[in-house]
Amino acid sequence: MLEDQIILQMPPDLQMTDEQFFEFCQINRDLQIETNKFGELLIMSPTGSETGNRDGRIIQQLMN
Repeated sequence: MLEDQIILQMPPDLQMTDEQFFEFCQINRDLQIETNKFGELLIMSPTGSETGNRDGRIIQQLMN
């Protein structure tokens, strides 16, 4: 499992339109994909059940 994020730098002539980026994300639904202002693709680490459980405990503590 990824610990951080992967940053993919794209050559200027390979930039995707919004429609192409949407299609790319649809094809890769298992990945959390974002772009930044530099045109880089960011592939974020998926959160697993352990992270979800930890987040749930933190939220529960904040609510008490």
